[in-house]
Amino acid sequence: MLSSFQSERNDRLAPSGAPHLSHSRVSRYLVCPEQYRLYYVENLRPKVPSASLVFGQIMHQALACLFRKTGDPIKHFEDSWGLLRNLRLGYNDRESWAKLNASGPALLRKFIKEEQPKLSNIRAVEKPFTHSITNLDLPFVGIVDLDADLHGKSTLVDFKTSGSRYDEFEAQLSDQLSAYQLAVPDAEQLALCVLVKTKEPKIEWHVTTRTGAQLTEYLIKAGYIAHDIADGRFFKRPGKHCAWCDFQPICLGQTQKANETLVAIA
Repeated sequence: MLSSFQSERNDRLAPSGAPHLSHSRVSRYLVCPEQYRLYYVENLRPKVPSASLVFGQIMHQALACLFRKTGDPIKHFEDSWGLLRNLRLGYNDRESWAKLNASGPALLRKFIKEEQPKLSNIRAVEKPFTHSITNLDLPFVGIVDLDADLHGKSTLVDFKTSGSRYDEFEAQLSDQLSAYQLAVPDAEQLALCVLVKTKEPKIEWHVTTRTGAQLTEYLIKAGYIAHDIADGRFFKRPGKHCAWCDFQPICLGQTQKANETLVAIA
């Protein structure tokens, strides 16, 4: 399921209650329009947050500390994750508080030692953007994780934490990176930096670019979705993603389970 952290981080950029579009909203609608409705219209959220989601959020914050030089990123992680030790989080079969507690500092140490030297001329960290795009009836908002030089070339970086390696095509086809390029058109290249939570920590770079035709294609797609959302076109799109969807009990008519696992937020 799409990162709720990413969704809600983008949504904070728009004035409260103001209609808007973002990469996260486009992606969620593409996964399943009914999932979009339950998340954004009904404002339903899982009562027990995903541990991987929270871990990723804290790792983003730690990297921001590193690039802004506002504190020790490893201490930030350890302090923040430590507060969650006795809180209820949703762990998968391969996760535990202790495993992630070891994984975070290990990944950060590896990043600081091996990857940070590749970056220079830090221009912006978690840089918000808002587009007024001609073919969209709504403002398009988002956040660029990092705008810096990678090996001397201006690069927009999207940081990911993952339990497995990424394939090269994922950067080549990433809508998130297309949104980044629209935000900073002069950037020479785009990159996914993937922090892989394996027993032996790994960090991958997947570097790519965008053509004008690719950006136009993304804008056309976003425009179609914006109009479908405005017209209230929400329907179930069953698939493998249903297995890990928080809203599965609603779609299956399991009212009691839905009440036990979901809560409406203001």
